[in-house]
Amino acid sequence: MSSELNIKSLEERRARLGAIGALDFLIDYQRKKQSGASYPINYIPFDTKAVAVDNDLSRFSKVPQNFPLAESLPPIQGLANDFSHMESEIDPTPELNKVKVSIVILTYNRIDPLRRTLAGLSRQSYPSDLIEVIVTDDGSSEQTTDVIKEFSNLLDIKYVWHKDVGFTASAARNNGVNVARNDLIILLDVDMFPSKHLVRNYAKWWQTLDRTVLIGPRKYIDLCNTTVSTILHDANLEDSFKEIVTNNTVAGKIQGKHSVDWRLEIFERTNNLRTESVPFRTFASGNVAFSKKQFTEIGGFDERFNSWGFEDTELGYRFFNTGKYIVPVLDAMAFHQEPEGGENETDRSAGKEISGELFGNICPYYRHLISNKKEFYSVPRVSIYIPAYNCADTICDAIHSALNQTFTDLEVCVCDDGSTDDTPQILERYFSNNPRVRWVRQENGGIGKASNTALSLCRGIYVGQLDSDDYLARDVVEKCVAVLDKKPNTGLVYTTYENEYPDGRIEQGYNYPVFTREKMLTAMIAHHFRIFKKRYWHRTLGFNERVRNAVDYDMYLKLCEVSEAEHLNIIGYRRRLHGQNTSLVNFGEQMKNTAVVVNSSMRRLGINLQASLESENASRLVYQPTTYQNAKLKS
Repeated sequence: MSSELNIKSLEERRARLGAIGALDFLIDYQRKKQSGASYPINYIPFDTKAVAVDNDLSRFSKVPQNFPLAESLPPIQGLANDFSHMESEIDPTPELNKVKVSIVILTYNRIDPLRRTLAGLSRQSYPSDLIEVIVTDDGSSEQTTDVIKEFSNLLDIKYVWHKDVGFTASAARNNGVNVARNDLIILLDVDMFPSKHLVRNYAKWWQTLDRTVLIGPRKYIDLCNTTVSTILHDANLEDSFKEIVTNNTVAGKIQGKHSVDWRLEIFERTNNLRTESVPFRTFASGNVAFSKKQFTEIGGFDERFNSWGFEDTELGYRFFNTGKYIVPVLDAMAFHQEPEGGENETDRSAGKEISGELFGNICPYYRHLISNKKEFYSVPRVSIYIPAYNCADTICDAIHSALNQTFTDLEVCVCDDGSTDDTPQILERYFSNNPRVRWVRQENGGIGKASNTALSLCRGIYVGQLDSDDYLARDVVEKCVAVLDKKPNTGLVYTTYENEYPDGRIEQGYNYPVFTREKMLTAMIAHHFRIFKKRYWHRTLGFNERVRNAVDYDMYLKLCEVSEAEHLNIIGYRRRLHGQNTSLVNFGEQMKNTAVVVNSSMRRLGINLQASLESENASRLVYQPTTYQNAKLKS
């Protein structure tokens, strides 16, 4: 086509969009150096190019002159999976705080191991009146109820059963958790004999359950000849346990003369998962603990898993992607009951192969399990969110610039914030049959609420921001993802942008070429395009719905408080400046709120400074100590 993108008439533009069909109306723009260049509708693919900056960037790394803090900012706590900052919250005597525990035991035709496991729970060092036991049955034909009755005088015990319809361990565990009365849930498999202090050692972490998922290790022993009476009356029983060799090569590995938990090597290598990039891979439901509230919020176990394996890892992945820390509690030991030289189940390897296909499709970290590669998976690796309001004339351009990325494992999530124009009809007309585009409509609530709603749709591990009147360089997602993949401590990557004016001019936007936390507290340097890890976003309070402007600045300040950030010094984004941009229309309010959100960030960081505008209409901030005695100013 020879038509130009610079169509001054909105009516003509809308008519053209309807005539050619949205799929042909792609914005694969190429940056031009000359001013006033024309841009045809069909472009050759855009190659992002580095912005020309000074070779010596050292001057950009200095603390800004208007930010008078003498010492470094406090270090970021909790990077990646480093839970060290929460260890001070461990309660050495949870029983004094009456911390109640619900233990959910999955069983299926395993009466003898169940009796031994229940006997082990009857001898816990933790007060029995604080323990509830729920046996959840995946359709046993044996008389499991007789075992329940046997221990009803020793334990506060419940029994949940459903019809045998195959391997439905996910549904059975969900049933058990659903009837639990307490928030602290411990999952045990029927053959996981609990060490004497298992419950107490999990309960010590009760104050962190809104942020952590706890996993306990296991050892392999043979209890076939151990009676319930011996378990109940031998105080030194565990001292007599001997580790064995089993044929369970899926869950264990042979080391020396016995089988060991395969995760122990990972714990040792990664400082107990503090430096592990995908710690959820060690989440095994045979011996774990978590908050029922958090479990319910992420939807529990995925009941599509109907073969052995990965249903627990997938749950751990969703915990991880919502910002939870995966914490090994090494003294919450369980002993896996398996016969010497044998194994209790015979379908583990075959089941795991079947489950792996499903897991690879819904967990972006495990695409390697998929036998046939796809361009799009049911749970994508990247989500691009768009808050939309009265953008019928630009929303298709924005969405297609995301769909047309060189990185294809991607979805687009739109929140229509109560548009009064044709935005909903445009979305319905052009994207209702596209599985990569999802949207929701709500009453107008402002940019903060629309952004939070859009984020709630995002399933990816990485989330990128795109405004409804802008569009992306074709390879910008690919370039940013490459950075995020390599750096577990980095939660935010951003590029820079260029401005497109109504008269066709293209100019580079403001670009501060180096990220520093101090500079971020003086100006919004996290330019478009911005992409962040969803798990770090979940560790913040999300977008502020109370402020009208500076919402993005507030959000990215929060992200920089919980993760590291990196500036990718390329142009990857184009803003359309049309006179109605929020940052232009409400410039005065935007600058006032800039001071508000900076002060909020400094309070969270414990910095005794107060920011204010240099003058009423100025964009520069000045800082004064809030407490002169404690503020540390530059000399």
